[in-house]
Amino acid sequence: MASPLTRWLAGRSPDELAAVLVRRPDTLTAPAVTDLGSLAARLQRHESVAAALARLPAPAVQLVEAMQALGGPAVPRTRLAELVGRDPDDAELAATLEVLAQRALVWPDGDELRMAGALWSAFTHPLGLGLPAAELSHALLPPQLHDLARLWRLPSATPDALVTALADPDRIRAMVAAAPAEVRLLLDRVAHDGPLTEAPDDFETTRPDGSALEWAIRRGLLVWDGWRHAHLPREVGLALRGPHWRAPFAPRPPRLVLGEASAEAVGRETVAAASTAVERVAAVVEAAAASPVALLKAGGVGSRELRRLARTVGCDEPEVRLWLELAYAAGLVGVAREEVLPTDAYDDWARAEPGSRLPVLLHGWQRLPAVPLAAATGDGGRPPAALLRDGSGLAALELRPALLRTLAELPAGRGSTDPDRLTDALTWQLPLLSGQRDGALAAGLWREAQLVGVVAHGALTPLGRALLHAPDTLEEVAAALLPASVGSAVFQNDLTVVVPGLPAAALAELLDAAARRESRGGAATWRFSAASVRAALDAGHEPAPLLADLRRAAAGGHLPQALEYLVNDVGRQHGRIRVRAVGCVLHADDPALVAEIASARALRPLELRILAPTVLASAQPMAKTLNALRAAGFAPIGEDGDGEVRVERPARKRAPALRGGRATSSPARAGRPDDTAGGGGSDTGRTAAELAERLLATAAAGLPDDGPGPDFDLIMSPDVGPPAPPDEAEVRQLVERYAAHLRPRERTRLVETVVAGGRVKIDYCDSAGELTTRIIEPLDVDRHLLTAWCHLRDDERMFALDRIESVTPA
Repeated sequence: MASPLTRWLAGRSPDELAAVLVRRPDTLTAPAVTDLGSLAARLQRHESVAAALARLPAPAVQLVEAMQALGGPAVPRTRLAELVGRDPDDAELAATLEVLAQRALVWPDGDELRMAGALWSAFTHPLGLGLPAAELSHALLPPQLHDLARLWRLPSATPDALVTALADPDRIRAMVAAAPAEVRLLLDRVAHDGPLTEAPDDFETTRPDGSALEWAIRRGLLVWDGWRHAHLPREVGLALRGPHWRAPFAPRPPRLVLGEASAEAVGRETVAAASTAVERVAAVVEAAAASPVALLKAGGVGSRELRRLARTVGCDEPEVRLWLELAYAAGLVGVAREEVLPTDAYDDWARAEPGSRLPVLLHGWQRLPAVPLAAATGDGGRPPAALLRDGSGLAALELRPALLRTLAELPAGRGSTDPDRLTDALTWQLPLLSGQRDGALAAGLWREAQLVGVVAHGALTPLGRALLHAPDTLEEVAAALLPASVGSAVFQNDLTVVVPGLPAAALAELLDAAARRESRGGAATWRFSAASVRAALDAGHEPAPLLADLRRAAAGGHLPQALEYLVNDVGRQHGRIRVRAVGCVLHADDPALVAEIASARALRPLELRILAPTVLASAQPMAKTLNALRAAGFAPIGEDGDGEVRVERPARKRAPALRGGRATSSPARAGRPDDTAGGGGSDTGRTAAELAERLLATAAAGLPDDGPGPDFDLIMSPDVGPPAPPDEAEVRQLVERYAAHLRPRERTRLVETVVAGGRVKIDYCDSAGELTTRIIEPLDVDRHLLTAWCHLRDDERMFALDRIESVTPA
């Protein structure tokens, strides 16, 4: 006999069924979906039901919780309407039930409502109520039942008789009214604040102590679990809340407090915030290039490294956490050898115009599985490490578009002036997600949106609208808003240089080579000194070409006389002393200079010896000798064994390129299914209505005629024989190489599961940047690919190791 859900699905039109499939896309890729019965079974699956519940607005979640409190397997519509204080035909109640029906979570069956099986246990204590008396009474012993039968004047000392008595709310209220005052206070608190109350460590019902807890337990108003807690039966809780108590039901979103947000003001703030975001992400990556950011042993970037980056960039620690996370999400930095380093993609990104750089960051922000600015602390009250993932961070993938949608609905020229009200509205849209960490996620996202330029003056900016509605146009919008990079600088007589705007990559590289950067932002400044010019000459620049490059970069083509004198003077001094690596030897053309060096007290650690009037020998290596001479105020240069000048260019460190192309400014891939591990629906060329018609027309006909589609491309060939048992050392080497960003214990867990078998839970980022949670059984590792059985897809899949964000026990 067909199930109620199967019968309900059979009565839907193709368009109605298509609406269900669109809202529950997990059904589209299921090879077991061959008829309406198998579709109904798929819709009842626990994982997909839980995911659908998390994306529901507050009134729908409230109805699900109310139905669970009433108990299944079906609930009369009139009982549900009475519990939430509405008429059975109320329009808002009907609209909310329709939202649930569109997702096949709750559906009508005559005058009753039925709900997907997994939702009957969705909440531990629905509406703050405990288990029904019928369940709790079976834990009572015969002596307790006899005492209860006497106190309640029951016809028999059985659990059923007690359940019948507790079903009478007036009888319960009468007994509680006659109880001592401390008992009434205890039961009132438990009835309204939760169904559990803690018992003392030495509590024992066989030893009456005259306490309020003992009084309530002896009369069956609380049921002791024999250990630490006493449970309030559901019937008692409802009776004590009173006949007029109703379950919460808020079908209308909170009203926002609005203020003026003119297009001009929004535009100015957007440009300022977006320009700052581009500049500070670049500063964070450059700081990581100059001094690689070390990971903690447990994984992630700790507070010490974040504080160091914050001092370098010139912002606070929470903000630098955001810029580092954005750089990682955009593929501008990666992890190699337990360090965070720039990737090769950063070099291309840094050479692009600001209008092309910003979309890369915004797409990275949109799919960032973390909320760096959320006010949360880890162990010991310290902020958690950056670049680590947890369940609350994954909620941001749903909360960010919800935030943008909320602001997109505001009237033109108006913005939200009360962040708390906006947080309430976001909580109404996604209560199970935004309610995590006491609303800190929503507040953190609000601040993030302002810093990256998608929200200004409480309104959605043109960047935010493009990101939400037309990601293909984001680069065009950014290019129109952000000014082009500045290719010239203003050189001043005090040896400072100012760039009024975001400097072009070539200009910044030139100034960084010959001067020390003093400030960033809308007007970046550098300062020349003898040490900075000498560093440029050490790196291979010559005085005359360096001055020529600086003149070309100067506004007007002229340099201050003081800067010309400085470069020429340092150039004349530079190289007068030459250090040859013969263990090592110093030589110069000026015997007086050699004598001065030999007698300098600051150079005594070098143990210098005069070999000739123009030659000295140093006991220290060449690098230490050069550093000591420079610290003493001299300007030496190094030579190789042939007497050629050694150019001291700093080595560039880069992380390996991320597979999957995270650092792309093209929004075309945003939201696409994963073409590597089956991260979305198949048959992308067809509409949902066509899929619904095919499903209805091909009951029990197997898979579609045109084959399984791209989701099945990576199934292992049946001609391939069983693989050899994985070699632990080889697997460990591959995991260490391609999954270096994982915590050590996560890498160890993954290796052990591949070698010994078993299952693990992973958070996986597909090629489109979408993050999903999978339960897998690893089989083998081949280079950067992990072959595993995926329980989400019910099939064998390949996963790129560098896209696995976390590994936890299944």
